[in-house]
Amino acid sequence: MAGRILVVDDIATNRMILRAKLASSYYDVVQAESGVEALEKTHIFQPDLILLDIVMPDMNGFEVCRKLKGDPKTAHIPVVMVTALIEPGDRLRGLECGADDFLSKPINDLALLSRVRNLLRAKFMFDELRLRDKTTQELGLGEPILDDFDAATLPGRVTLVPTNSKMAQVWEEQLSPHPSVSTKVMLAEHEVIELDSPDIPDVFVIHARLGAFGDGLRLVSHLRSRPRTRHTGVILVVPDGDQEKAAKGLDLGASDYIFDPFDASEMLVRINSQIRRKHISDRLRSNVTDTLRLAVLDPLTGLYNRRYATQHLEKITERARESGKGFALMVLDIDKFKRVNDNYGHNEGDQILKEFSRRIQENLRGVDLVSRIGGEEFLIAMPDTSENEARIASERLRKVIEQTPFPCAAREGGLHITVSIGVTLGDPGEQDVESLICQADKALYASKADGRNMVTLFTSAA
Repeated sequence: MAGRILVVDDIATNRMILRAKLASSYYDVVQAESGVEALEKTHIFQPDLILLDIVMPDMNGFEVCRKLKGDPKTAHIPVVMVTALIEPGDRLRGLECGADDFLSKPINDLALLSRVRNLLRAKFMFDELRLRDKTTQELGLGEPILDDFDAATLPGRVTLVPTNSKMAQVWEEQLSPHPSVSTKVMLAEHEVIELDSPDIPDVFVIHARLGAFGDGLRLVSHLRSRPRTRHTGVILVVPDGDQEKAAKGLDLGASDYIFDPFDASEMLVRINSQIRRKHISDRLRSNVTDTLRLAVLDPLTGLYNRRYATQHLEKITERARESGKGFALMVLDIDKFKRVNDNYGHNEGDQILKEFSRRIQENLRGVDLVSRIGGEEFLIAMPDTSENEARIASERLRKVIEQTPFPCAAREGGLHITVSIGVTLGDPGEQDVESLICQADKALYASKADGRNMVTLFTSAA
């Protein structure tokens, strides 16, 4: 998961050390040596994350962060403050300015890289939501969601998962005086996992050591794997100094972490930050879902239709030009589907299409676009995807369709269904969406001509 990172520090040695650490993990690094230069380069390069020193001669990091978070064009970029300051008040001030985290010098490599991965993953998903929201607006199907929407002023529900009842009492006493959050304690891991949708909070605060009730890291993993809790904020409370556990928690899907014992004011700032992100992302998802349901969704499969797919592909090509990263486009066609309708009826054919759509979606990333563009023809767009990744993904889809028979009431044992796939790659300079679709179509025809149930990558000879 590569990304562009802006390193801001007035000391050249510090910048060089950070650049070396990040470049070794294949991140693209841009450098700035002052607050003013940081603001300029943020607008020019649009980094995916900013590592910001606090003590600088022209403009301190707090002021730079405040300006970045106050500008709608840069407010969505995660900021990690990097400094030798260790006073709790400095840390709280940075978080209140909008910083996403605070790393102390000398920087722990494990802490740095785990936090970078975590914040980039969250930003890329949020960018995809904003991109889809922009598409709906340009189609005239929805109202814009303001980036400066002050969701933190809305009340938030927080479920506390401490190790025992004594810790629960301490946590509640620390957070209960604050009207912005309402808290509920749950001590049993299985109760958290079995929560119904209406009872799911905006944020979970989970201690990493759950004692007799299980491992906090396991609970984080469970919550992230379940659709109902996948988008809920999770703050992991980690024993003081246990950076390895904190890093593992972030990699498993925790949104944030804090060391135990924690300062109540810092915890509240982190909770409110997660509540705000949750409300904004919920608004974006709701806007996309509600406005597209009738206009650009296929009523049978629930996938996007060709109208939306073409419009969204334009956005993917624009982002590819900005990021310098390529993308992949696939066209899939169910083999000999007419025989299904002729032999078993259109109702059975519809069930096949629904199951086909479900299998495709379950075997792709959340950022990938899946659409139905014809009767039994489907289109998939995969941002930030290399040729090798496209080959692996398309072959995986072919296998999940072929390997398991499709349920069919009229045929015992189900129907054996296969799919032919054509793949083409879009480079960052690609301009014409229709020509890309034509390339994928040509590759698809080659798959059909060579015997079906296969994947073909477009070349000029395809």
